[in-house]
Amino acid sequence: MSTLPPTTTPPALLELRDESGRLLHHISTQQGVLHGVLQSFDAAGQALQRATYQNGVRHGISEYFDGSRLQMQQQFVNGVANGPTKLFDAAGNLAAELNYVAGQLEGESRYYAQGRLVRKANYRVGKLDGVVEDFGIDGALLQRTSYQANALHGPALRYWPNGQVMQRTDYERGLIQGAIKQFDQNGKAAGEPGPGLVKRVEQLMRGEP
Repeated sequence: MSTLPPTTTPPALLELRDESGRLLHHISTQQGVLHGVLQSFDAAGQALQRATYQNGVRHGISEYFDGSRLQMQQQFVNGVANGPTKLFDAAGNLAAELNYVAGQLEGESRYYAQGRLVRKANYRVGKLDGVVEDFGIDGALLQRTSYQANALHGPALRYWPNGQVMQRTDYERGLIQGAIKQFDQNGKAAGEPGPGLVKRVEQLMRGEP
């Protein structure tokens, strides 16, 4: 006795409009839930977002727009950010490359200014963990720091334009350990900074202006 294969309901394409007839959303549904591509539009009819759904949750690529400009492209798996994410600046240049696992930053992230790499950072379960490198627009290494669970941990090095170490500060769980060491452009020790400079360096490391 043969059996027939199960039937599936084909996707339904819907348009949602306001009272004036302006298109707000273009929706794909299946069996009453979002399934397929959802597109949203602003008052001028330009795209705001384009997202892919599967069985009611985001699954696949989602894109977000400002007018005709792509702002963000993100990968989802079963409703959670998982995989590569890209951010773009007002000129359309790549501003950041991030990686998510189960909704949290994981692995290496890269940040750009005017399309040029200015920072590489490592994350673990959403927190800075590992080496962070900062670069000038010319590509020269400016600073290399180490983090553990969002706290500075290990050597923090600043560099002269010729690549020599300018300053070394050692950290343990966010606290400075020992003296801050400074060097001239030839790598020769240049003495220890006063307490005012130590405090200023700590402020900069915390991102304070």
